[in-house]
Amino acid sequence: MFVKPLVAAGYRVVAFDLPSHNESDPGELAPGRTTATECADAIAAVIETHGPAHAVVAHSLGANATALAAAQGAPVGRLVFFAPMADFPLYLDLFAARHGFGPRIRTGLHRRLEKRIGMPLRETNMTRIGRRANYPPLLLIHDPDDPDSPYAATARLAASWQGARLLTTRGLGRLAHYRVLRHRPAINAGVEFVGDRTG
Repeated sequence: MFVKPLVAAGYRVVAFDLPSHNESDPGELAPGRTTATECADAIAAVIETHGPAHAVVAHSLGANATALAAAQGAPVGRLVFFAPMADFPLYLDLFAARHGFGPRIRTGLHRRLEKRIGMPLRETNMTRIGRRANYPPLLLIHDPDDPDSPYAATARLAASWQGARLLTTRGLGRLAHYRVLRHRPAINAGVEFVGDRTG
């Protein structure tokens, strides 16, 4: 999706899978399971190995992890986030509703998650992370039909992250969370944003 257009624009592209995703080894938890903090450490390690990132293009959990890595000092320039997981406590609510958890189980899961990542869950909220990361230039791309990552959270993030831009796609349907990655106008906008030298 992004690799060919960015290479054609003269950039060196480093692509990788997060822990427990696709071709990557399992993370600390188990195959197919990881945390935002573990993913942030992986992103920071890639940047340390390959040098400061002029830009990072990330999707979903990868966007949250990239913002965490930036807040912890990983040198990033411009950020292009597709359907980010902007508000982690909200995702916990959605997860609980989807699986029929009541308040007691949801509260217990919340505590276990905080223990596992070693920080309050609210600290992974991207509206808080932006302040710690000194607000790198950010383009957010999201479709209101996305059932997995609420568009409203991304709109709130755009309003709170200084200088952020929000590109709203339309009509991608119930698979919008993934279709947005192949949406040609969104890809073109992301490539243009990566190459923007005006700030």
